[in-house]
Amino acid sequence: MKKLIIGLVAALGLAAGVHANEGGLAWDKAPNKTNDMAALQNGAKIFVNNCLNCHSAAYMRFNRLKDIGLTEQQIKENLLFTTDKVGDTMKVAMDPKNAKDWFGGVPPDLTLVARSRADFSKGSGA
Repeated sequence: MKKLIIGLVAALGLAAGVHANEGGLAWDKAPNKTNDMAALQNGAKIFVNNCLNCHSAAYMRFNRLKDIGLTEQQIKENLLFTTDKVGDTMKVAMDPKNAKDWFGGVPPDLTLVARSRADFSKGSGA
């Protein structure tokens, strides 16, 4: 009898969790600008100028920015601030020891985040 009561309470608890999950909240949607080259170029500039200070993008090369319409000259003049070359990967400038001291750990590589969060039923996630 005791096991039956515990089982019923557990089942009701699980059902309540499922019911609570169906809140019907209207979530904000991010604008889909995957074909807007100006927005993609601006995002690349913001990423390199801000995010790349702490987060690496080790599986992405600067020359892949040509895919969003940037020329090699634009990449050199606007996005390369060190001795990096256009064919190099996007490495973080911050030393891992400093990252651990400042943040308690090394910030994650952001190269594959978009793909890991993608809904592949709606496209490649890239």
